[in-house]
Amino acid sequence: MKVLARETWGSRVGFVAAAIGSAVGLGNIWMFPMRAGLYGGAAFLIPYLVLLFAVGVVALTVEWTLGRATKGGPIEAFEKTLPGGKYLGILVNVTILMIFAFYSLVLGWVIRYFIASLSGELTRIEPDKFFNALAFSREALLWLFVVIALTIAIVAMGVQRGIERANKIMMPLLFVLLIVLAVRSVTLPNAYEGLKFYLLPDLSKIASGKTWMIALSQMFFSLSVLGNTMVVYGSYLREEDDIPLSAIATAFGDTAVAVTAGFIVFPAVFSFGLEPTAGPGLVFVTLPMVFQKMPGGMIFSALFFLLLIFAGLSSTVSMLEVYVDSAITKLKISRKNASVLLGLLTFLVGAPSALYPAYFDWLINISTVYVGPLGALIAALALIKLGVDRAYEELQKGALIKVPELWKPWVKFLYPIVIVVIYISQFLLG
Repeated sequence: MKVLARETWGSRVGFVAAAIGSAVGLGNIWMFPMRAGLYGGAAFLIPYLVLLFAVGVVALTVEWTLGRATKGGPIEAFEKTLPGGKYLGILVNVTILMIFAFYSLVLGWVIRYFIASLSGELTRIEPDKFFNALAFSREALLWLFVVIALTIAIVAMGVQRGIERANKIMMPLLFVLLIVLAVRSVTLPNAYEGLKFYLLPDLSKIASGKTWMIALSQMFFSLSVLGNTMVVYGSYLREEDDIPLSAIATAFGDTAVAVTAGFIVFPAVFSFGLEPTAGPGLVFVTLPMVFQKMPGGMIFSALFFLLLIFAGLSSTVSMLEVYVDSAITKLKISRKNASVLLGLLTFLVGAPSALYPAYFDWLINISTVYVGPLGALIAALALIKLGVDRAYEELQKGALIKVPELWKPWVKFLYPIVIVVIYISQFLLG
């Protein structure tokens, strides 16, 4: 049987674009402003930035180093390092399938909002009624299928021709749209109140342990460090690729999107006297109200939801790639066949979530609360079992700057403890 050569990234820029694309998603533009609004604006932003560079960059280096050292995705990497690793790899593959399923539904809502913005329909609707009619309906099922079909088309083309090329196009456009929308938002009347909420912290709220834990959980989800996607992306790295600088660039790029999303949302919300604590409805109910009142709102709503489409698709591509890679490696089937078959499987898993809210909530809780953080812990333990000294040597390959040896005790002791604390806090804090 012919052994297929493992694909690699075509360039460092392509890899970083794909990694930022995986990290950047609805978590940055939907969930980050939502949580910042609920937890005090700047009082959430400051802990998030501190934890990102203290923990997030290290998390990226752990998963990429593990992937490159083992030349495989989760199943391959865990099988080579941990007892029962094959089954642990299957667990994180199933987890990312479930995340992809509910995530695609939300992205389908975004596509529908984009079309409503282009047609002018969004300027005439009652936002809460429009969302309630769309969210769990046969129409939502259609948009779920569209999202999965688009994702299949990109992943089927391969690492360089599909994933890398798509992200090289989508990521620059995403940043341009972000800047245009942020400039418009901060120049609205009374935008200062939103900027004050977002940039001037309430010190009493910063002291809240819950705020720090929510920021930590958000950071892990946003960077896609759950023991699956980034392990696969790391396995496509060449020895000359620089993991440490790529980790810094990815963390910075991912955070730039999330922070800029706050500059879009909060000045606009405060400008029109709405509440920043709207929670999950902030993007789908509150912001459409803003666009209805804003001069040129139809144009800016279309740009905003186009931005969300780019962000979301760059993430769904990385999610499907996790178990497509496993199928190619373990089942020896072609990339095209694996993409189509596993994409259709994801549609079947996700279809009930388009119709039944209880199932949608169940998918989210199982994949992101109960199992998701375990993937990051498994990857950390796999790296420790691989050998921290060996991993440190792997980390140095292609690195322009020597990584301090402090990295070794950090990933061996402190990093796993951080993951365990996040996991337990999800239950204690509710």
